[in-house]
Amino acid sequence: MRKLDKIRLVFALSVSMVGIKANAQDLSNLKNQKPFSYSGALEVRSIGYQMNGATDRRNPLSLIVSGSPTLSLYGWDIPFSIVYADRKTNFQQPFNQFGISPSYKWITLHGGYRNVSFSPFTLGGHTMLGAGAELNPGKFRLGFMYGRLNKATVIDQTTQSLAPQAFNRKGYAVKVGYGSQKSFLDFSYLRAKDDSAGFHRGQQNTQFNPISPAGNSVVGYKGQVTFLKNFLIESEGAVSLYTRNLYTNIPDSLEDPILKKIKKFATVNASSELYTAFSAGVGYRDKKYGLKVNYRRIEPEFKSMGAYFITSDLEAWTIAPSFVAWKNKISFNGSIGIQNDNLQNQKAATNKRFIGAGNASVQFNDKFGVDASYSNFSNDQQPNTVRFSDSLRIVQTTQMYSLMPRYIISNEKYSHMITLSASLSNLNDFNQFFASNAISRNMDTKQLLANYNIGFIKQGINVNTSVNTTMLEGMGIDQTYTGFSLGGDITLLKSQLRLATNHSITFGKQELGKSMIYNSSLNTKYQVRKGHILDFGVYMLHSSPAHNGGLQQKYTELRGELAYQLRF
Repeated sequence: MRKLDKIRLVFALSVSMVGIKANAQDLSNLKNQKPFSYSGALEVRSIGYQMNGATDRRNPLSLIVSGSPTLSLYGWDIPFSIVYADRKTNFQQPFNQFGISPSYKWITLHGGYRNVSFSPFTLGGHTMLGAGAELNPGKFRLGFMYGRLNKATVIDQTTQSLAPQAFNRKGYAVKVGYGSQKSFLDFSYLRAKDDSAGFHRGQQNTQFNPISPAGNSVVGYKGQVTFLKNFLIESEGAVSLYTRNLYTNIPDSLEDPILKKIKKFATVNASSELYTAFSAGVGYRDKKYGLKVNYRRIEPEFKSMGAYFITSDLEAWTIAPSFVAWKNKISFNGSIGIQNDNLQNQKAATNKRFIGAGNASVQFNDKFGVDASYSNFSNDQQPNTVRFSDSLRIVQTTQMYSLMPRYIISNEKYSHMITLSASLSNLNDFNQFFASNAISRNMDTKQLLANYNIGFIKQGINVNTSVNTTMLEGMGIDQTYTGFSLGGDITLLKSQLRLATNHSITFGKQELGKSMIYNSSLNTKYQVRKGHILDFGVYMLHSSPAHNGGLQQKYTELRGELAYQLRF
């Protein structure tokens, strides 16, 4: 390692120590926690590479040092990751943030970067840099969070660009509720707005300017009632007041009576919109049977500054049955639903979908069983105008079928497992506008797989082989791929040494001709002592495309790897 690289690695190691993330801690058990402990893994890996027939995709010789150590201070876990590769050093934490959530009995405090959820429509898992608390004395459910939801962007000193622009966004959320895990009712409220410091109103002329400071107030509820042991009613909803530009220059001419009343309590102007979201469901569930009916309606453009993404402009009904029978040997669960968009007739076309899916399993005896699944997704887009009715009309159906029988024999000496799989999926387009096209818009995909595995338990030997076929037909495509594979592994020296190999070959047939891809690997792992593993592997890939020329070339790729792993 070059001296400069060593300096960079030490420097990165020192700087990165300032970032720590700790999970919620129970202070009542603090005396039983170890003051300091550590765990994790480190690895040094050398990779040799050779390419024949094509451009190299990596360096001929590479060195990678990686690790994932985790420190623990009185039960607070502090994970890190270390990577060094080809004179490029990277030392970072997978959680590049600091946050703690200590708890004592019914009190939980939050500080730093925290991810808290009061309701999916108000504060719904958005990361917040701040402080808060959750209190659950008895059946009361109380919560409060305050902090920064978004950090302002700064100019890139290299490119002198600022994209996308964002303001500092701060806000708070409150939750008040009562109940238990089975039955409860929570009310939550979120209020957030962008910090407009440095914003000049003259730089924009419309409330739809994407760089304008915005504000948001959301009030919502979430409830659930469980009765007669097996019945359940649940519901959640919210009303969101979203102001796209806190300082719009457009004259304030509000005509909506509701917005006029809200203006007394919140920031409302010509760029303000009021959105609603609602979901409700009723269900029954016991040991053998279950049924749930759910309704969901979210108005177009519904959004909350406390949630990253909410699918809007959606209305959907869903029915989900499930059951088990024949002494639990038969099981089934499925769902049937319809949904549509364009709730306020603002789009040129309305998209209606039918969604149906089901999974069934039958276990005839201890050895033989069958799994089956089916799904149907229908899409019917109808135009709201007559002028473009032919081109906007989209009627598509996607169906998928699969069947997988399995046969397993297992005892103290050996185990046999045979699995077969057949699946069919088809996309049918019924749009008459494209019916006269030379190329069909329908697509069929068929897949067949047979796999056999045998294991000799006392000898530590496993052998597996498989055959598979994939056929694609439609949209100008007619291709068939057939593959074979053979592999296995053996454990020696009282499980200290493991040898494994795998070989597969795939033949393709299409209009351009025939193709072939061959993969081969050999891997050896030896445990030098507890926590110390020596790993060696050789890998080969040979590709012979159907059309040897242009961007597609015949090539052979070789890779060898030698690694030393330390686990502690």
